[in-house]
Amino acid sequence: MRLVEAKIAPELLNDFKVTYRDKIIPVLEDTTGCLFAGLLQSLSKSEQLVSLTLWQSKKNAQKYVDSGTFQKNLDLVNPYIEESSEWKIQLSKEHILNYERVKQEPRIKSYNLNNLDDKSISEEIDISRNYLRVLSLNLVPGKEKDFKRIYYHEIQPELKKVSGCRYSFLIDNTEDGDEILSFTIWDDLQSVRQYEKLGKFQSLLEKIQHTLDELYQWKMALEKQEKATVAVSSRDIDVSKFTLVTGKRFT
Repeated sequence: MRLVEAKIAPELLNDFKVTYRDKIIPVLEDTTGCLFAGLLQSLSKSEQLVSLTLWQSKKNAQKYVDSGTFQKNLDLVNPYIEESSEWKIQLSKEHILNYERVKQEPRIKSYNLNNLDDKSISEEIDISRNYLRVLSLNLVPGKEKDFKRIYYHEIQPELKKVSGCRYSFLIDNTEDGDEILSFTIWDDLQSVRQYEKLGKFQSLLEKIQHTLDELYQWKMALEKQEKATVAVSSRDIDVSKFTLVTGKRFT
């Protein structure tokens, strides 16, 4: 699985979606080993767009990069990226200060899947409309095996019973050995909100509390005492919700 995240200028969002649908997806369809391509839009930050691609193998995905095709697709994205508010100051050879706006680059991540392949995921995504909920967790070193045991034997069976939850799976962040991402695919946004509002999410989270980063364990304990939300740090768990705005499954 590959994810490419970019912050798109608000006034160019619709044009970008058309470009992705009409230009980028056809290229990926012709790329050997690509099983699925979809454009996700954040529900909380509409300018945050993510291209999700699923592959037959890691080798196929790497060939896509090495061939230069990936860079050509990035070149189609770049004109739509929102300009950064940051500026870079450089001293020229003539000792003149030059100001240059910092260019925002797309964030690229590759993931390894656990106990399943990309094809099985692509078959579960409804092209017409789906919502994806991504939970990013930082684990205590050495607790990965314990976390996965609880997830597969206790949490995943419970998720299958939740109304509107179509599919669930785990992925490892290959760039950070302590980060695990839990993906759930949903039929509708109302089901996601009910899952969170009625406390089901919190009860499942408590099952793996001891495997999480120690700072987050402290936060959960403090929230129980104070009965209020406690802010901690960037290593807190992160919940992101997306809607699939366009996509295509390749057979």
